[in-house]
Amino acid sequence: MKHSITDVSGIGESTAALLAEHGIDSIKALRKGGVKKLCLVPGFGEARATRILAAARVLKDGDKAAGKAAKQEARAAEKAAKKSKKANAIAAKADKALKKAAKHAAKEAGKADKAAKKATLKREKKSTKAAAKAAKKASKKTCESAKKKGKKK
Repeated sequence: MKHSITDVSGIGESTAALLAEHGIDSIKALRKGGVKKLCLVPGFGEARATRILAAARVLKDGDKAAGKAAKQEARAAEKAAKKSKKANAIAAKADKALKKAAKHAAKEAGKADKAAKKATLKREKKSTKAAAKAAKKASKKTCESAKKKGKKK
């Protein structure tokens, strides 16, 4: 018996129209395209594609054993998709923590830079003061020595 693509469990009229837009207009085309081609259709992930292909296999073969295996395969695919989703969530959290740490490190580096600039300005000010004091002292000595020379003559 020849089946329509809408006879496959999980494919209604709107999904059939969407599949047809992507060149999948029969059960044969569906099975031939496989998971990769189905994943290119919007709304189809690996789990759904596996489930649909399993349902098409059951319909084509009409075998209960194949149906059971297809269901197990679909469950395994769903389980794998869930694990992948969890892994992605963990990776996203780790990425967020890394960004936060980098932002904190940049902030701390900015504080350290500001403190270093402040310390440099303080040292420069101190040096300038000391130089001015030394110049004043030298100038005073020069004046005193000039006065002494003036008295000797």
